Amino acid sequence: MRTTALKMTEKLTNQPQVKVQAGTQAPPEPTVRTAPLTPGPTPSDRRRGQRVLLRIRASIHVALKGQRETINVATLSVNPHGAMVLMDRNLAADTRLVLEHGATKECVACKVVRSAQKMPEGFHVPLEFDSPAPDFWKIDFPAPDWRPDEM
Repeated sequence: MRTTALKMTEKLTNQPQVKVQAGTQAPPEPTVRTAPLTPGPTPSDRRRGQRVLLRIRASIHVALKGQRETINVATLSVNPHGAMVLMDRNLAADTRLVLEHGATKECVACKVVRSAQKMPEGFHVPLEFDSPAPDFWKIDFPAPDWRPDEM
């Protein structure tokens, strides 16, 4: 990568000089941009919190086509910012809803992050809370810097 940038720089510096007539502007100087030598963060590094595999029964309260509906779901994984839930239908991205914890009956406002993945057991629908709610799931989450390979 570095040698390519050097070759490009040599090519640019060996270009013939452009003569500029009085009253006109010279063309802009070419610039060489190099990519960083270190790779960017992986998707797991960009994640805001650790996901925990946890099955909890819950209900989704949502207005679809002007009608209020309650849909029974189960979580697949949870984190302080939301959950991945398993349900029998897909919901469009950005659909606003209220998630109700099955055991505590506590409710939290959230939205569908993106379209669900269709799987044999149903739709995996990613939900994001309007604001972080680390106590909603009634579990202790791992420290943000914890990695599974540290066991």
